[in-house]
Amino acid sequence: MVDQTSGAVSSLLGILSAAVKDEARLLSGVEGDIQFIKDEMDIMNGFLMHLDNTEVVHDEHLRAWMKQVCDIAYMAQDYIELYKRDLTPPEGGGLWASMRHLRLYLQTIPTRHSLAHKIRELKVRVREVGERRLRYDVKLPNVSPKLKPMPVAKDSLIEEKSEDFLRALEEAQEAGGGDVPHHSPSFSRAISMLPSDLVTDEARKLIDHILYMLAGHAHARKMLLCALYTCYPYEIVEKLKILKKRLDVKRAPLPMEVMLFSYDQLPTSYKSCLLYLAVFLEEDSISRTVLIRRWLAEGLVARHEEFQTMEEAGEQCFSELVLRGFLRPTSGTVTISGLKIKRCTIMNESVRDFIIRICESENFVSGTLPIHLRLQDDIRKLVKRPPPQQHQVQKQWPWNFCGNNYCAGGIPKKPQHNVSELTAGDNQTVDQDDGEVMRHPMDEMADKLKRLPQLYLINVLDLEGAKGLTNRHLKTICTKLSLKYLSLRSTEVSRLPRSLSNLWQLETLDIRQTDIRDTDMEHMFLPKLKHLLAGRIVVNDELRLRTVRMPRKLGRGMEILRHVNIVHGKAEVMEKIGRLKQLRKLGVVLDGSKDNIMHFLNTISIMKLSKCLRSLSVWIAEEETASATARGVAVTVPLDYREDIENAPFIPPRLPNKLESLNMKGRLGGSLRRWIKGPDKLSKITLRDTKLTRDGLNALGELKHLRCLRLLRGSYTETEITLRKEEFQDLRLLVIDHVAKIIAFESGAAPKLEKIVWTLDRVEIVKDTIEGIGKLKSLKEFELNCDPNNPGLHHVEETLPRRLLKSGTAFRAHQSS
Repeated sequence: MVDQTSGAVSSLLGILSAAVKDEARLLSGVEGDIQFIKDEMDIMNGFLMHLDNTEVVHDEHLRAWMKQVCDIAYMAQDYIELYKRDLTPPEGGGLWASMRHLRLYLQTIPTRHSLAHKIRELKVRVREVGERRLRYDVKLPNVSPKLKPMPVAKDSLIEEKSEDFLRALEEAQEAGGGDVPHHSPSFSRAISMLPSDLVTDEARKLIDHILYMLAGHAHARKMLLCALYTCYPYEIVEKLKILKKRLDVKRAPLPMEVMLFSYDQLPTSYKSCLLYLAVFLEEDSISRTVLIRRWLAEGLVARHEEFQTMEEAGEQCFSELVLRGFLRPTSGTVTISGLKIKRCTIMNESVRDFIIRICESENFVSGTLPIHLRLQDDIRKLVKRPPPQQHQVQKQWPWNFCGNNYCAGGIPKKPQHNVSELTAGDNQTVDQDDGEVMRHPMDEMADKLKRLPQLYLINVLDLEGAKGLTNRHLKTICTKLSLKYLSLRSTEVSRLPRSLSNLWQLETLDIRQTDIRDTDMEHMFLPKLKHLLAGRIVVNDELRLRTVRMPRKLGRGMEILRHVNIVHGKAEVMEKIGRLKQLRKLGVVLDGSKDNIMHFLNTISIMKLSKCLRSLSVWIAEEETASATARGVAVTVPLDYREDIENAPFIPPRLPNKLESLNMKGRLGGSLRRWIKGPDKLSKITLRDTKLTRDGLNALGELKHLRCLRLLRGSYTETEITLRKEEFQDLRLLVIDHVAKIIAFESGAAPKLEKIVWTLDRVEIVKDTIEGIGKLKSLKEFELNCDPNNPGLHHVEETLPRRLLKSGTAFRAHQSS
């Protein structure tokens, strides 16, 4: 309970500090109330920090008091944020923007007076909670403090050691260490890689004994060793003794005790992120990026390193939960070391039960979620619920020819609803069996939002995949809620209402895979927006990307901007991107004009993006399709793209030094070797319609940290791909899509390659289609997408190592699309 309450209070203190600084704009008397609340919460936070730093059992009085503090913290955060909403003047914009803000400021005075009254009531509640602690003698425990676990900084060397440790665990399980009592020899290598404090004789005996008791619980064994590998070793031997005693008396199922042991070693912020998974208990698959951005929107992530961004801290938390066995990847059959997991799910039912149990112990009412998370969960269930089947409603005449609901022939007639009785605009249908009017789930969601208190503050609204979501529903959302995260991905929304600007706190807007008009974002200004995700891929005769134009005004905190259309490629538009000092991921759509490309190259090299940009995605459209580009449609460059761009005399500027991911569709001019000469951290490259030559492939092979290479249609001009000796030394994943007819691996090439995905055109496979694949000692999976009836398919099977043929998933042949 301490972890959740302390996190809520810490978040509130940051908001209160900012509000006190703006006291000149506050209504009379409010600044004193906010200052009082801040002072009281400071004292309460110190009390909670002391509790959090001690090993003590919390009695019922203490738990009840912490629950009250947590409720007040959430309530105060809502009130203060809503009160400040219309106090913040616009960033830039000139005199006209200031005048518009003044009008809004005057219009919202009644609302802020109401909120000021609630803040005064909140002040009284805060005072009562502080007095209640003294009245019931809730004291600080007089025990020695404990050292708090802290995440270990991640770098490439530590990641490689973690991969070696996980491989040692896999080898132990394959040797039988996961299910039989004779485990010591199997786990010896993994145990030897634990921190030095755990390799002593005493610690080794304790670990061996606990592993023996966990015989038959393979996942619990792995979770125990992973917890020991990542935990802070302070007093860990004493904690192992406590775990051994708990397992001896079997107070709870053995896996549950191991999960509790692992949970206790997590940092406070990681515990909060783990418990947030209670919202996803019914989800079969969870996007990594969605989960991390929702953590950020809820304020659950804490930064533990000075130069670490919040999203990097979220990535680190996600990796820790995967390593400890609370989450498992769902993308593909093989988890490729060194590459980020795209999608995950909660490990198993025992982990789900553990999360529910911890939520109950954290004093959530009757095992349910807090009110703001419960609302998210209810809305998500409505999103996943299929809409009712559409049946035509028969119109009723004012008179009934059959009379008494009987048709000709005396056959009873079911009662029908007159179309005038159905609410205008509602997606209502009539059940064929009993005539009952069934409401659309999105209408139920809109009603639920309308019943909320005025200006209800909820941080996250995930509507991805909602069927029947209309512009009318979206207007209700923008009017009733104050959001930090809004996902409209894969919905039927076609317009963004002007009321979207009411979401002044919005940090993430996801409109991917929608038909939203290309001009809807151009004049929209959301001052706190950090992540704008747009673009819909359309596959017909050629690949197209339909997206929105870049907004004319962007907040200074923009971190992710992809994909946006740069209309006409004016230099001033590019300069706006160059002024984004925190931009980490950029995706743009450009027309094929040389001037446009030159402006873009200057932006990413001369401007200050080079200090922060990590991911770059560029679509080059044909110059002849400029009108289509202006409408938000980008067409990838065909193979006969104008040669004057490729052979232009200018030398393209070097890419940013810290760039890690490059996605190119079309050619930006100059050879690829000159393009990738700058960054030394490139780990993922995707190419399409780039007309790569043998020289360009050799340049890719020289990259020291390249782990994922995807060569898609039109990216390579030769008919054979040969990975030569000493090339691609760190490559883990190779994807070849409708490129080349022959793949060859020389001895010493790609020694760490783990997975190959190859999609072939409709050509006959011959004996020499694949050469040297047996030399890839690290290869775990080979996926071939072609006609399963191809007469030469057996040539591939003859070429593959036996270890890939033993498993039904190691070698797979699919019908190519």
